[in-house]
Amino acid sequence: MTRRSAAVTLGAAFAALVAALALLAAPRPVRLEATVIVREGWTIFDIARELERRRVCPALEFIAAATDPALARSLGLPADDAEGFLFPAAYRFAVPTPAPRIVARLVRTWHQRAAPLFERHPDRVAAARKLAADGRLAVVTIASLVEAETAAAAERPRIASVIWNRLEGLDPALDRLQVDPAAAYGCRRFPRLPSCAGYAGRGPPTRAMLADPANPYNTYRRAGLPPGPIGNPGLDSLRAALEPERTDYLFYVARADGSGTHIFSRTYEEHLRAVATRGR
Repeated sequence: MTRRSAAVTLGAAFAALVAALALLAAPRPVRLEATVIVREGWTIFDIARELERRRVCPALEFIAAATDPALARSLGLPADDAEGFLFPAAYRFAVPTPAPRIVARLVRTWHQRAAPLFERHPDRVAAARKLAADGRLAVVTIASLVEAETAAAAERPRIASVIWNRLEGLDPALDRLQVDPAAAYGCRRFPRLPSCAGYAGRGPPTRAMLADPANPYNTYRRAGLPPGPIGNPGLDSLRAALEPERTDYLFYVARADGSGTHIFSRTYEEHLRAVATRGR
């Protein structure tokens, strides 16, 4: 190799080194991500608010995607929206992420984590077909009611037993579930109902809300299950809906000690006494 060719080779190597160092020093685009925790019992509205707070997706865009019948059907859901099938868990999302992609991921997690429970309880799913067009939808709706009624995991199968006992006609005179959170949820889905005026989406329903037969989710005025889930239940509530306790309870009332647990009764007379004392 001549002295000239060696110099050319050395110069090319030096230029390549300079280019590589410049590439390493150049600023790279930062991929922002956020962790979003979907909590048990949260509704599409709660999830939407958290996604917007974490700057992952505008709330209204998520609500629109979660209530899109075409998207729900494409994801294999037995309903016209994704409420009830958005699995509670911790998720990592890019900032931003398109709303349909978020819905698809939460539903995919539901299929992975929750759907196997249904495969182990074909008889219960078959019984639930008497309550709704699709047994899975009926079970998830019951689980969402259980989730909304108690935070005590050990009590959920007993709450589920009361709901099933009423739905299956243990006492034919009790054909209404009378679940307060269901009416409150109806005001989130139909905020323009006159009885929902002034309701901010939090807290117990008012007397006007419980008396309104126009609210499709008002289980005080309408018999049977509400039109769909009133939130997104976790595995414990889904399991309770599929494996309820064997009881003859028809009533329950929250204890006055703030424990979140309930007193269960078999008759209306027992229930009235429980309401009067509430375990005091």
